[in-house]
Amino acid sequence: MELFKKHILFFSGISICTIALIAGLVFSVLAALDLSKKSKSFDRTERNLKRMLVASPSPVDENVIASDLNVLKLSEKLESIRKELERGLEAEASIDGVRVAAGIQQYISKFTTLAKTHESEYGPSPIEIPEDFAFGFDRFKLESKVPDDPREIAMLDKQRDILDFLISELFATHPKGILAIKRQTAKQSDDNDFDDYYGDSSIFNIGSSVTSKVEGAIDTIAFEISFSGKTNTLRGFLNRLAEFERPIVVRSINVSRPNETIKRRLNETDVDLESLTSEELEKLKEEEKRDPIVTENLSDFTLTLEYIEIVLPKTQSQEEGTI
Repeated sequence: MELFKKHILFFSGISICTIALIAGLVFSVLAALDLSKKSKSFDRTERNLKRMLVASPSPVDENVIASDLNVLKLSEKLESIRKELERGLEAEASIDGVRVAAGIQQYISKFTTLAKTHESEYGPSPIEIPEDFAFGFDRFKLESKVPDDPREIAMLDKQRDILDFLISELFATHPKGILAIKRQTAKQSDDNDFDDYYGDSSIFNIGSSVTSKVEGAIDTIAFEISFSGKTNTLRGFLNRLAEFERPIVVRSINVSRPNETIKRRLNETDVDLESLTSEELEKLKEEEKRDPIVTENLSDFTLTLEYIEIVLPKTQSQEEGTI
Protein backbone atom coordinates (compact mmCIF):
# COMPACT_ATOMS: atom_id res chain seq x y z
CA MET A 1 0.00 0.00 0.00
CA GLU A 2 2.86 2.31 0.94
CA LEU A 3 4.44 1.40 -2.42
CA PHE A 4 1.27 2.46 -4.18
CA LYS A 5 1.22 5.72 -2.22
CA LYS A 6 4.84 6.43 -3.03
CA HIS A 7 4.31 5.67 -6.74
CA ILE A 8 0.67 6.72 -7.18
CA LEU A 9 1.29 8.32 -10.53
CA PHE A 10 2.99 5.19 -11.84
CA PHE A 11 0.19 2.84 -10.77
CA SER A 12 -2.47 5.25 -11.97
CA GLY A 13 -0.85 5.25 -15.40
CA ILE A 14 -0.68 1.44 -15.32
CA SER A 15 -4.41 1.25 -14.46
CA ILE A 16 -5.36 3.67 -17.20
CA CYS A 17 -3.29 1.74 -19.74
CA THR A 18 -4.85 -1.54 -18.63
CA ILE A 19 -8.39 -0.15 -18.98
CA ALA A 20 -7.49 1.31 -22.36
CA LEU A 21 -6.05 -2.03 -23.45
CA ILE A 22 -9.19 -3.92 -22.43
CA ALA A 23 -11.41 -1.34 -24.13
CA GLY A 24 -9.26 -1.57 -27.23
CA LEU A 25 -9.51 -5.34 -27.26
CA VAL A 26 -13.30 -5.15 -26.91
CA PHE A 27 -13.63 -2.62 -29.72
CA SER A 28 -11.24 -4.66 -31.88
CA VAL A 29 -13.37 -7.77 -31.43
CA LEU A 30 -16.56 -5.83 -32.21
CA ALA A 31 -14.93 -4.24 -35.27
CA ALA A 32 -13.74 -7.64 -36.46
CA LEU A 33 -17.23 -9.10 -36.11
CA ASP A 34 -18.75 -6.12 -37.92
CA LEU A 35 -16.12 -6.36 -40.65
CA SER A 36 -16.90 -10.05 -41.12
CA LYS A 37 -20.61 -9.28 -41.37
CA LYS A 38 -20.03 -6.45 -43.84
CA SER A 39 -17.70 -8.66 -45.86
CA LYS A 40 -20.32 -11.38 -46.15
CA SER A 41 -22.93 -8.80 -47.16
CA PHE A 42 -20.55 -7.41 -49.78
CA ASP A 43 -19.85 -10.86 -51.20
CA ARG A 44 -23.56 -11.62 -51.38
CA THR A 45 -24.29 -8.31 -53.11
CA GLU A 46 -21.44 -8.87 -55.55
CA ARG A 47 -22.76 -12.33 -56.44
CA ASN A 48 -26.26 -10.93 -57.00
CA LEU A 49 -24.85 -8.18 -59.20
CA LYS A 50 -22.91 -10.67 -61.30
CA ARG A 51 -26.01 -12.86 -61.62
CA MET A 52 -28.09 -9.87 -62.74
CA LEU A 53 -25.47 -8.83 -65.26
CA VAL A 54 -25.44 -12.33 -66.75
CA ALA A 55 -29.27 -12.61 -66.82
CA SER A 56 -29.94 -9.11 -68.15
CA PRO A 57 -27.37 -7.43 -70.42
CA SER A 58 -26.29 -4.05 -69.26
CA PRO A 59 -27.97 -1.11 -71.07
CA VAL A 60 -24.96 -0.11 -73.16
CA ASP A 61 -25.42 1.32 -76.66
CA GLU A 62 -24.77 -2.03 -78.37
CA ASN A 63 -27.42 -3.81 -76.31
CA VAL A 64 -29.97 -1.03 -76.82
CA ILE A 65 -29.44 -1.17 -80.60
CA ALA A 66 -29.76 -4.97 -80.60
CA SER A 67 -32.96 -4.72 -78.56
CA ASP A 68 -34.45 -2.17 -80.98
CA LEU A 69 -33.61 -4.44 -83.93
CA ASN A 70 -35.31 -7.39 -82.22
CA VAL A 71 -38.43 -5.32 -81.61
CA LEU A 72 -38.43 -4.21 -85.26
CA LYS A 73 -38.12 -7.81 -86.50
CA LEU A 74 -40.93 -8.94 -84.19
CA SER A 75 -43.14 -6.08 -85.42
CA GLU A 76 -42.49 -7.06 -89.04
CA LYS A 77 -43.28 -10.70 -88.22
CA LEU A 78 -46.50 -9.67 -86.48
CA GLU A 79 -47.52 -7.62 -89.50
CA SER A 80 -46.75 -10.55 -91.79
CA ILE A 81 -48.90 -12.88 -89.67
CA ARG A 82 -51.68 -10.31 -89.67
CA LYS A 83 -51.64 -10.01 -93.48
CA GLU A 84 -51.65 -13.81 -93.80
CA LEU A 85 -54.67 -14.16 -91.54
CA GLU A 86 -56.53 -11.30 -93.22
CA ARG A 87 -56.18 -12.83 -96.69
CA GLY A 88 -59.33 -13.89 -98.47
CA LEU A 89 -62.88 -12.64 -98.50
CA GLU A 90 -64.54 -11.47 -95.32
CA ALA A 91 -67.86 -12.98 -94.29
CA GLU A 92 -70.86 -10.85 -95.12
CA ALA A 93 -73.33 -9.98 -92.39
CA SER A 94 -76.81 -8.49 -92.39
CA ILE A 95 -78.88 -7.33 -89.42
CA ASP A 96 -82.18 -7.71 -91.30
CA GLY A 97 -83.85 -10.57 -89.39
CA VAL A 98 -86.30 -11.46 -92.15
CA ARG A 99 -83.58 -11.50 -94.78
CA VAL A 100 -81.26 -13.61 -92.60
CA ALA A 101 -84.00 -16.19 -91.84
CA ALA A 102 -84.88 -16.44 -95.53
CA GLY A 103 -81.20 -16.78 -96.42
CA ILE A 104 -80.78 -19.71 -94.03
CA GLN A 105 -83.82 -21.47 -95.46
CA GLN A 106 -82.46 -20.98 -98.98
CA TYR A 107 -79.07 -22.28 -97.83
CA ILE A 108 -80.65 -25.48 -96.41
CA SER A 109 -82.75 -26.02 -99.52
CA LYS A 110 -79.78 -25.35 -101.81
CA PHE A 111 -77.48 -27.97 -100.33
CA THR A 112 -80.26 -30.51 -99.82
CA THR A 113 -80.90 -30.35 -103.55
CA LEU A 114 -77.20 -30.35 -104.43
CA ALA A 115 -76.65 -33.45 -102.27
CA LYS A 116 -79.37 -35.36 -104.12
CA THR A 117 -78.25 -34.26 -107.59
CA HIS A 118 -74.49 -34.37 -106.98
CA GLU A 119 -72.36 -35.75 -109.77
CA SER A 120 -68.74 -36.86 -109.80
CA GLU A 121 -66.47 -37.37 -112.76
CA TYR A 122 -67.99 -40.85 -113.15
CA GLY A 123 -71.59 -39.66 -113.31
CA PRO A 124 -74.42 -39.26 -110.77
CA SER A 125 -73.10 -39.65 -107.22
CA PRO A 126 -75.64 -38.45 -104.62
CA ILE A 127 -74.16 -37.42 -101.27
CA GLU A 128 -75.81 -39.18 -98.35
CA ILE A 129 -77.24 -36.89 -95.66
CA PRO A 130 -79.42 -37.63 -92.59
CA GLU A 131 -83.17 -37.22 -92.93
CA ASP A 132 -84.33 -33.59 -92.52
CA PHE A 133 -80.72 -32.46 -92.42
CA ALA A 134 -80.32 -28.70 -91.91
CA PHE A 135 -76.56 -28.33 -92.54
CA GLY A 136 -75.80 -26.75 -89.18
CA PHE A 137 -79.05 -24.86 -88.55
CA ASP A 138 -81.20 -27.53 -86.92
CA ARG A 139 -83.45 -25.09 -85.13
CA PHE A 140 -84.59 -23.65 -88.45
CA LYS A 141 -86.14 -26.99 -89.39
CA LEU A 142 -89.03 -26.10 -87.09
CA GLU A 143 -89.24 -22.33 -87.35
CA SER A 144 -87.53 -19.35 -88.92
CA LYS A 145 -87.58 -17.04 -85.92
CA VAL A 146 -84.40 -15.08 -85.32
CA PRO A 147 -83.31 -13.24 -82.16
CA ASP A 148 -84.02 -9.57 -81.58
CA ASP A 149 -80.37 -8.69 -80.89
CA PRO A 150 -78.82 -7.31 -84.12
CA ARG A 151 -75.46 -8.77 -83.10
CA GLU A 152 -76.91 -12.27 -82.97
CA ILE A 153 -78.65 -11.76 -86.30
CA ALA A 154 -75.34 -10.65 -87.86
CA MET A 155 -73.55 -13.66 -86.39
CA LEU A 156 -76.16 -16.06 -87.82
CA ASP A 157 -75.70 -14.48 -91.24
CA LYS A 158 -71.91 -14.76 -90.96
CA GLN A 159 -72.16 -18.41 -90.01
CA ARG A 160 -74.49 -19.11 -92.92
CA ASP A 161 -72.10 -17.35 -95.33
CA ILE A 162 -69.02 -19.23 -94.03
CA LEU A 163 -70.79 -22.61 -94.03
CA ASP A 164 -71.99 -21.97 -97.59
CA PHE A 165 -68.34 -21.68 -98.59
CA LEU A 166 -67.19 -24.70 -96.54
CA ILE A 167 -69.92 -27.05 -97.78
CA SER A 168 -69.37 -25.96 -101.39
CA GLU A 169 -65.67 -26.78 -101.05
CA LEU A 170 -66.50 -30.12 -99.44
CA PHE A 171 -68.99 -31.08 -102.16
CA ALA A 172 -66.30 -30.38 -104.76
CA THR A 173 -64.24 -33.25 -103.29
CA HIS A 174 -67.12 -35.77 -103.73
CA PRO A 175 -67.65 -37.11 -100.18
CA LYS A 176 -69.69 -40.27 -99.65
CA GLY A 177 -71.93 -38.57 -97.10
CA ILE A 178 -72.31 -35.70 -94.63
CA LEU A 179 -72.69 -36.97 -91.07
CA ALA A 180 -73.02 -33.76 -89.02
CA ILE A 181 -72.40 -30.03 -89.18
CA LYS A 182 -72.11 -27.98 -86.02
CA ARG A 183 -71.37 -24.36 -85.20
CA GLN A 184 -70.74 -22.28 -82.13
CA THR A 185 -73.66 -20.37 -80.63
CA ALA A 186 -74.63 -17.12 -82.33
CA LYS A 187 -75.71 -15.43 -79.12
CA GLN A 188 -73.63 -12.56 -77.82
CA SER A 189 -74.97 -12.48 -74.25
CA ASP A 190 -74.51 -14.76 -71.24
CA ASP A 191 -78.19 -15.76 -71.30
CA ASN A 192 -78.49 -19.51 -71.98
CA ASP A 193 -82.23 -19.44 -72.71
CA PHE A 194 -81.73 -18.58 -76.38
CA ASP A 195 -80.32 -21.91 -77.60
CA ASP A 196 -82.30 -23.97 -75.08
CA TYR A 197 -85.56 -22.40 -76.24
CA TYR A 198 -85.00 -23.29 -79.86
CA GLY A 199 -83.42 -26.67 -79.13
CA ASP A 200 -80.63 -26.24 -81.65
CA SER A 201 -78.73 -29.54 -81.46
CA SER A 202 -76.15 -28.34 -83.97
CA ILE A 203 -74.53 -26.04 -81.40
CA PHE A 204 -71.11 -27.05 -80.01
CA ASN A 205 -68.43 -25.42 -77.87
CA ILE A 206 -64.83 -25.52 -79.04
CA GLY A 207 -62.29 -26.42 -76.34
CA SER A 208 -60.10 -23.68 -74.90
CA SER A 209 -57.02 -25.80 -75.68
CA VAL A 210 -58.05 -26.04 -79.35
CA THR A 211 -59.24 -22.55 -80.25
CA SER A 212 -56.87 -19.94 -81.68
CA LYS A 213 -58.91 -17.11 -80.17
CA VAL A 214 -56.85 -14.44 -78.37
CA GLU A 215 -58.83 -12.01 -76.23
CA GLY A 216 -58.58 -8.50 -77.63
CA ALA A 217 -56.55 -9.58 -80.67
CA ILE A 218 -58.18 -12.47 -82.57
CA ASP A 219 -61.85 -13.46 -82.68
CA THR A 220 -62.92 -16.77 -84.18
CA ILE A 221 -66.11 -18.45 -85.37
CA ALA A 222 -65.85 -22.20 -84.83
CA PHE A 223 -67.41 -25.04 -86.85
CA GLU A 224 -67.31 -28.83 -86.73
CA ILE A 225 -67.91 -30.82 -89.91
CA SER A 226 -68.19 -34.62 -90.01
CA PHE A 227 -68.30 -36.51 -93.30
CA SER A 228 -67.48 -39.91 -94.76
CA GLY A 229 -65.36 -40.65 -97.77
CA LYS A 230 -61.99 -41.85 -98.95
CA THR A 231 -58.66 -40.36 -97.91
CA ASN A 232 -58.54 -38.44 -101.19
CA THR A 233 -61.72 -36.65 -100.14
CA LEU A 234 -60.07 -35.37 -96.96
CA ARG A 235 -56.87 -34.49 -98.78
CA GLY A 236 -58.76 -32.59 -101.47
CA PHE A 237 -60.84 -30.68 -98.92
CA LEU A 238 -57.74 -29.64 -96.95
CA ASN A 239 -55.96 -28.55 -100.15
CA ARG A 240 -58.91 -26.39 -101.15
CA LEU A 241 -58.99 -24.76 -97.71
CA ALA A 242 -55.23 -24.18 -97.90
CA GLU A 243 -55.80 -21.89 -100.88
CA PHE A 244 -57.07 -19.42 -98.27
CA GLU A 245 -59.98 -18.00 -100.22
CA ARG A 246 -61.38 -17.42 -96.73
CA PRO A 247 -59.38 -16.89 -93.50
CA ILE A 248 -60.19 -20.38 -92.19
CA VAL A 249 -57.79 -22.62 -90.27
CA VAL A 250 -58.11 -26.31 -89.39
CA ARG A 251 -57.72 -26.80 -85.63
CA SER A 252 -58.14 -30.58 -85.34
CA ILE A 253 -58.85 -33.69 -87.42
CA ASN A 254 -60.29 -36.97 -86.12
CA VAL A 255 -60.43 -40.06 -88.31
CA SER A 256 -62.33 -43.30 -87.68
CA ARG A 257 -63.03 -46.26 -89.93
CA PRO A 258 -66.31 -48.19 -89.73
CA ASN A 259 -65.78 -51.91 -89.25
CA GLU A 260 -66.56 -54.03 -92.30
CA THR A 261 -68.51 -57.05 -90.96
CA ILE A 262 -68.57 -60.54 -92.43
CA LYS A 263 -72.35 -60.34 -92.74
CA ARG A 264 -72.13 -57.21 -94.88
CA ARG A 265 -69.58 -58.76 -97.23
CA LEU A 266 -71.61 -61.94 -97.55
CA ASN A 267 -74.75 -59.99 -98.37
CA GLU A 268 -72.89 -58.31 -101.22
CA THR A 269 -72.22 -61.70 -102.90
CA ASP A 270 -74.45 -63.50 -105.36
CA VAL A 271 -74.81 -66.54 -103.04
CA ASP A 272 -78.29 -67.32 -101.71
CA LEU A 273 -77.49 -67.40 -97.99
CA GLU A 274 -80.86 -68.87 -97.03
CA SER A 275 -80.22 -71.97 -99.14
CA LEU A 276 -76.92 -72.72 -97.39
CA THR A 277 -76.65 -75.17 -94.54
CA SER A 278 -75.08 -74.06 -91.29
CA GLU A 279 -71.89 -75.93 -92.14
CA GLU A 280 -71.67 -74.29 -95.59
CA LEU A 281 -72.35 -70.88 -94.11
CA GLU A 282 -69.63 -71.33 -91.50
CA LYS A 283 -67.23 -72.47 -94.21
CA LEU A 284 -68.03 -69.41 -96.32
CA LYS A 285 -67.47 -67.14 -93.30
CA GLU A 286 -64.09 -68.74 -92.67
CA GLU A 287 -63.12 -68.16 -96.31
CA GLU A 288 -64.14 -64.50 -95.99
CA LYS A 289 -62.04 -64.13 -92.86
CA ARG A 290 -59.00 -65.58 -94.61
CA ASP A 291 -59.47 -63.48 -97.71
CA PRO A 292 -61.60 -60.42 -96.83
CA ILE A 293 -62.96 -58.36 -99.67
CA VAL A 294 -63.18 -54.62 -99.00
CA THR A 295 -64.68 -52.88 -102.00
CA GLU A 296 -64.64 -49.37 -100.50
CA ASN A 297 -62.00 -48.04 -98.12
CA LEU A 298 -64.20 -45.43 -96.45
CA SER A 299 -63.49 -43.45 -93.28
CA ASP A 300 -65.36 -40.97 -91.14
CA PHE A 301 -63.65 -37.59 -90.73
CA THR A 302 -64.42 -34.88 -88.19
CA LEU A 303 -62.78 -31.50 -88.69
CA THR A 304 -62.81 -28.57 -86.26
CA LEU A 305 -62.44 -25.33 -88.19
CA GLU A 306 -62.20 -21.68 -87.23
CA TYR A 307 -62.89 -18.54 -89.19
CA ILE A 308 -60.31 -15.90 -88.16
CA GLU A 309 -61.11 -12.25 -87.51
CA ILE A 310 -58.35 -9.84 -86.47
CA VAL A 311 -59.67 -7.33 -83.92
CA LEU A 312 -56.32 -5.89 -82.73
CA PRO A 313 -56.18 -2.28 -84.01
CA LYS A 314 -53.28 -1.66 -86.35
CA THR A 315 -52.39 1.56 -84.53
CA GLN A 316 -52.07 -0.37 -81.28
CA SER A 317 -49.82 -3.05 -82.74
CA GLN A 318 -47.60 -0.39 -84.33
CA GLU A 319 -47.30 1.55 -81.09
CA GLU A 320 -46.39 -1.63 -79.19
CA GLY A 321 -43.79 -2.42 -81.82
CA THR A 322 -42.03 0.92 -81.29
CA ILE A 323 -41.80 0.65 -77.50
